[in-house]
Amino acid sequence: MSRAALAALIVLAAGPLAAQTAPADASASAPISAPLPPARPDAGAASTQSEAADPEAGAATPSPQAGTGAPADTILADTTPETVPTPPARPEAAAAAALQDRPRILLPDDAPVKADEPPAAAARAEAVPAADTAITPTRPVETEAEFEACAMALDELGVGYRRAAEVSDPEDATCGIARPVTVSEIVPGVALLPEATLRCETALELAQWVASFAIPAASGLERGALTGIEQGTDYLCRRRNGDPEEVLSEHAFGNAIDIMAFRFGDGSTVKVQPREREGSMAEAFQDAARATACLGFTTVLGPGTDAAHADHLHLDVKARSGDFRLCQ
Repeated sequence: MSRAALAALIVLAAGPLAAQTAPADASASAPISAPLPPARPDAGAASTQSEAADPEAGAATPSPQAGTGAPADTILADTTPETVPTPPARPEAAAAAALQDRPRILLPDDAPVKADEPPAAAARAEAVPAADTAITPTRPVETEAEFEACAMALDELGVGYRRAAEVSDPEDATCGIARPVTVSEIVPGVALLPEATLRCETALELAQWVASFAIPAASGLERGALTGIEQGTDYLCRRRNGDPEEVLSEHAFGNAIDIMAFRFGDGSTVKVQPREREGSMAEAFQDAARATACLGFTTVLGPGTDAAHADHLHLDVKARSGDFRLCQ
């Protein structure tokens, strides 16, 4: 076969082959349109919930074919964010508001304090019973051992005394002294005029006060040594200030003594009397004696306290709670 015949044969053979491959190449280069599968019901609902949960996403435009196939307006109504109602106030908050609105009831601990009076001063003022009228005195009775210890202390101080028989009052059984002592010399060289019948505890406080304070204070007067103390009342079954409406006085138990004057070695006497701003040594001595008495006695009353105590110092050993002392 000649070359011309062979070339013609090749051209004839390639023609059918090109016709078969051209459609395939065209179809491969064109995009294939495939139908989308129908949306699942739950997918539509999830999309609606997501859009409703995001307030910044705007209004959703659902398709009638999505979800359950409900009309578009129905789906829009369901997807609109609901208005959440304001929760009711908690019960405890409402109760607190009600308590603030109601009038306040002051309890004893809530009592207002005066503006010019600090709380500590107010507390002390409340702790002091007004003239002790709210407290009913009772007759103190020490044990035999307590009395013997007190008598030994009197002996050590050199007190001139004697033990006396029990003191009682036929008209008031509350009055009296179970184990009294009668003191004639407070400490050596200082007489008690007249002698006084007291409870041993009262006699001991008197002796300690005179020895520790009155005698040293007297040395500044240049009147000689303190030689005697005049007393006006020792044991006496009576009411306070002689008032029958008052409670029993501490004198009714031998717990008190009234000091009227001080005697000195040069024969002079310093009487207890009002001396405010007198500016004398007698005033200084009286003030010193009065102030130091409250270190041992629990009650000290005198000039300036009231009219009943203008001419003497009332000293007693009344027992009070908290070791409180009334010094006026």
